[in-house]
Amino acid sequence: MIICGYGRVGQSVAHFLEEEHIPCVALDLDPARVKEAHLAGERVYYGDATERDLLEALGVDRARLVVISHADTAAAHKVLHHVRALRGPAGDGAHARRGPRRGAETGRRLGSGAQTLEAGLMIASHALLLLNVPLARVVRRMQQQRTTRYRLLREVYRGDSALVEDPQEADADRLRPVLLPPDSPAIGHTLAELNFAGVVVTALVRQGERRLSPAGETVLEAGDAVVLFGSPEDLQRAEAILLG
Repeated sequence: MIICGYGRVGQSVAHFLEEEHIPCVALDLDPARVKEAHLAGERVYYGDATERDLLEALGVDRARLVVISHADTAAAHKVLHHVRALRGPAGDGAHARRGPRRGAETGRRLGSGAQTLEAGLMIASHALLLLNVPLARVVRRMQQQRTTRYRLLREVYRGDSALVEDPQEADADRLRPVLLPPDSPAIGHTLAELNFAGVVVTALVRQGERRLSPAGETVLEAGDAVVLFGSPEDLQRAEAILLG
């Protein structure tokens, strides 16, 4: 499974796949976003998906599914052209899915952003169905996301190139991984003891292993990467607790 573009839609698809234990690899051109996602234990790499050689190296000819979530429509068509060329007849089937156009990907002019989130939900549901996840489970997951105000779709790495151009998004919740150095005051304490007000610990990366929703009894160690989700202000306070 390959995701081309790791904006809101690409990240949403990847996080849904992770919950289903379906491995995937993603490419993106925002170095800050790639760095954050990689530190958080996600298989995201810096690279231009419009380069045929890179897609070939990733094994696009063997991939079960390719999701193209580029905001740039011209780039999306170029990726799709390479996918079809490298896959042969299979590339003309329903194995390549392109994300929404720029308006949906960036969320511009969409008011509350509900349409943006629904677009991501739609792409994620199609991906799960194409990967043979039972329809009943997909429907249940989609309903759960609407009930929880699109939790997975809001958990995104912003990066340098903002996901949206709406100034209101500057204060929106986001993901942030924090790597614990050997002198971190949090080492030896449990997550519950640290009491991160307004922040959720979505994952913990230890020795290369990514654990979703770690238990509050988890004792932190040097080298752990703690993945936090919250507002910029709450994240800043939580990061201060972790780093001192």
